[in-house]
Amino acid sequence: MRILLVLTCLLWAGAAPALETARELAAAGAPRLALARIAERQPGERAAPGWADWEVLRLELLVELGRNDEAIKRAEMLPDNLPPAALKACLLFAGRAAVRVGNGALARAYSARVLWRLGPDAAEIRAARLIVIDSHVAERRGESAFRAMLRFEQDYRPLEPALASHFAQALLDLGLDREAVNWLAGLEDASALKLRVQLRAALVTPEAAIAQARGQLARRGKPAGGEAGYWLVVAEAAARKGDGVQRAEALENLLNRADTGAQAPALWQAYLAHAQAAANRNQLLAGDDKAWANLATRRQGVNAIEPRALLAWLARNARDAEVRRGAPLQLVVSLQKGGLDFSALHLFAGAEISADALDAGARYLLGEIAEKRGQPALAARFWQGLPPPEGTGREEWQLRQAEALWRAGAFDAALGTVRELARTTGTLPGAAAGRMLSFAREIAAAGTPAAEGVLAALLPMARREDSRVLLHALGAVAESSAHHARAADYFLRAALADTARATDAQALQSRLAAGINLARAGYREDARAQFQWLIRHSKDPSQLEIARRELARP
Repeated sequence: MRILLVLTCLLWAGAAPALETARELAAAGAPRLALARIAERQPGERAAPGWADWEVLRLELLVELGRNDEAIKRAEMLPDNLPPAALKACLLFAGRAAVRVGNGALARAYSARVLWRLGPDAAEIRAARLIVIDSHVAERRGESAFRAMLRFEQDYRPLEPALASHFAQALLDLGLDREAVNWLAGLEDASALKLRVQLRAALVTPEAAIAQARGQLARRGKPAGGEAGYWLVVAEAAARKGDGVQRAEALENLLNRADTGAQAPALWQAYLAHAQAAANRNQLLAGDDKAWANLATRRQGVNAIEPRALLAWLARNARDAEVRRGAPLQLVVSLQKGGLDFSALHLFAGAEISADALDAGARYLLGEIAEKRGQPALAARFWQGLPPPEGTGREEWQLRQAEALWRAGAFDAALGTVRELARTTGTLPGAAAGRMLSFAREIAAAGTPAAEGVLAALLPMARREDSRVLLHALGAVAESSAHHARAADYFLRAALADTARATDAQALQSRLAAGINLARAGYREDARAQFQWLIRHSKDPSQLEIARRELARP
């Protein structure tokens, strides 16, 4: 195998530095940039020397980025005469991709091809067997997964803690709690996963599990295994002992994460159950919404969970429309004050209560949380159709909504919002003008094809002193798309937009960019006029050097 790799490298020595650069980019945390380099530099012919090495890296990065369907599609088109080492690596990456999309049969087919037809080495055999195990887990074939795990451990014991944790976690997810105990000894002491296995297998009491989990959470620094794992222990143990308060508290903390809203239905359920229990203790009647609301108000200073539970119940079930619409805002405020703003966001982002059914105050606040937390699509969704909040002008509010739509990738909707604003607005007032400039710079930096349309729609609303910023941004976008004549038009208009500042730094830069793009568009005489003007008016050495060099061209 090593001889084959050496021969491959010798045949393809000229292209090797480019591949190494792609690998370095990926290792430096830029896998998307590395993929772009692969698309640009990989030989077009599959039979070309080195193509296989590029393809191995491509599949590895596709799987890393979660583009699993694309990885599988490329694996299906692999030529049979690929060097064995490269073919095995590609098939193993494709097997992992198949596991992630839930196609266990395909994952096992790739692994079988490596195991039985391609002469794998020890590391490749181990990797293929792990893919087979994960394929059974992906299909929820618990008994098959468990038997494969046992055979794997017989051959590779002792398992490293990370793999023992992987097996135990998979079995817990499949509901095979007692089977997970087989890897208990291999789990890290005091880890959340070890505590969960012990709890689920009835090796510790719920009370002891909660005490240990809270002890870890109270420790300084991040507990081993992450805080979420310990809150999950608390939630499961509290459910076993019928403790609604601790279960709701744990679910709130689990939900207060940027990456998932999966616990939202469970938290709604916990809130509703606890609210009904609280109402029964206080002899409240179903339908007496104001009495429930009064109890929530009275309990605010006693504990956080009970009033939140009552507010959640009212948000879902109150017959009084005013109470039902006002409860979500109080619930969101309570969660936000408790440092659980992501919990509030996830709680109302699902389909439990539609955005239209929420009070405007709750929608404003949820949108602000979403905006602050980098969830622009949710911000736009909560804000859609709302009038400007108090203290915000109509123009600034519409621009803020357009920003959220743009950041969410809804470029057409963002453009439509800006155009609607332009139809009803002249020059933007102060606060809105400042937001527009910030928005324009963000759009220009994105460099997407949609940027030019939005910038052009903003231009009629710009103050004279701001218009050259937008015109220069429009020029940069057109230049990036190789529309040089249009770019020159924008840049020169930017240079001429404010005669009082025709020779300041920004105007000079726009004039230089106009000249360069005029030359690229083939308008040499027009370009010469710009460079000659720069030589007369600029004092910037770099600009003067570029202008003289361009003038020297034939």
